[in-house]
Amino acid sequence: MQATADRHTATTQQSAQKPATKLLYGCLTHVPLWVDVPSYVTPIYLGQAQGPGRQNLRDLAPEWEAHHPVLGSMAGVFALRNLLLQQHPDTTQVGICQYRKFVSRKCLGEAAETYKVMDVVHRDQLHADWLADAMRPDCDSFLLAQPGQFSVGDQVYDYLYQYKEVHHVEDFLRFTAVAVELGVLHKNEVGPFFNEKIWFTGGVELGFFPTAFWLDSVGAVEAVIRACLQMHPATREGAQARAWSFCAERLGSFLLLRHLRANYPLVHWLETFTGRLNLVTEGGHGDYVPGI
Repeated sequence: MQATADRHTATTQQSAQKPATKLLYGCLTHVPLWVDVPSYVTPIYLGQAQGPGRQNLRDLAPEWEAHHPVLGSMAGVFALRNLLLQQHPDTTQVGICQYRKFVSRKCLGEAAETYKVMDVVHRDQLHADWLADAMRPDCDSFLLAQPGQFSVGDQVYDYLYQYKEVHHVEDFLRFTAVAVELGVLHKNEVGPFFNEKIWFTGGVELGFFPTAFWLDSVGAVEAVIRACLQMHPATREGAQARAWSFCAERLGSFLLLRHLRANYPLVHWLETFTGRLNLVTEGGHGDYVPGI
C-alpha cells in the first residue's frame, strides 16, 4: 500500500511540474462557417466573411489583406500569428484548420477517391459534441495530416518536377532563390528541397504544432513571400495567381520534415504525430482534386 501511495505521489508531483498546454486554435475562413466550431476554436475571417466583432484579417494583419486574393488561407496564417503574438503570448501549442478541412486523431470518414491521405466527412455528421471531441488534439506536440506523395500510377515525383508540371516553374525557382538569400534555406538544402518526395498537405497551415517551431516557420515563410511580392509583383491569371501560396506550402512542408527528421526517429513521428486530414462535404462519397 505504501509503495502504491508513493507512486501516486510521484505521479502527482510530475503532473504538477509539467505546465498545462495552452492551445490557440484558429479556423481560417473566407465564407460563413459550415459548422459550429467548438468553443476552443477561434475563427479568423478573411475576404467577404469579415465583419464587426470578429477576428478579421484586416485588423490582425492589415499588410496582407490586399494580398488575400493571391495568397488564400496563407494570409489568415499570418493573421493568426499576429493574434498569438499580440494577445496570447503564453500559448504553447498552435492549431490550424480551415472551414472545410481539419486534422483529427483518427479516421472519421472514408478516404477521398483521388486523394488517399484525406478523408471525406459528411457535413451532417458533424454534431457539436462529436466535433468538439474529434477536433481536439490529445497531446501537446504535433498532430499532422498523414504524409503523402505526388504520384501518378507507380511513379513518384519530387517537388520540383511536380511543380513544373502543374504551375510555372520559374516562380518556384524565384521563390527558392529568395529563401536562400534570406537564410531560410541553406544553399546545400536547395537540392534536397527540389528532390523531396514526402509531402504534408498544407505544410504549416494545417494541424497542430509546438508554438516555438510554428512561429519560427511561419515567420520564415512570411519573410520569403513578402520579398517575392516586392521583387516579382506581376501576378498570374486565374488559379495560377496563387503562385507564392503554392510555393509556401511546399516550403512549409519541407521545414516541417527537416525539423521532424532532425529531432525524432522516423517511426516515432510517423506513429505519434500523424493523424488524418478531413474534408467536410455536403454529402455523397467525395472526390478531391489537390491544390494544384
